[in-house]
Amino acid sequence: MKKILACVLLLAPALGWSNEEAVALERAPINLNDKLSLQRGAAIFVNNCLNCHSAAMMRYARLQDLGLTEPQIRDNLIFTEAKLGDTMATAMDPKVAKAAFGLVPPDLSLAARSRSADWLYG
Repeated sequence: MKKILACVLLLAPALGWSNEEAVALERAPINLNDKLSLQRGAAIFVNNCLNCHSAAMMRYARLQDLGLTEPQIRDNLIFTEAKLGDTMATAMDPKVAKAAFGLVPPDLSLAARSRSADWLYG
């Protein structure tokens, strides 16, 4: 009897998984022509994400593609000694990051391009 009960308890989760239906996710409301929204997103990334994550394949100058001027980028989005043509590197030492998080936070340069927009905003 104990063996039957143990088998049922071990197989119960597998039976539940087989009955799961795919969850329909809502589409992310993305408008790549909304420059103001893209500028806010860039500011949020630079102010919050860039503290731990780098964007080593992106240069600050590429923010001009969002309609920002050089003075706006220099004055509002570069908080280090970096120049406009420099890549977006984190100021966090990788050794400190590994000690704090258990691993070095990944570079996010190509995450948006390699994943769908729904992954980013979902």
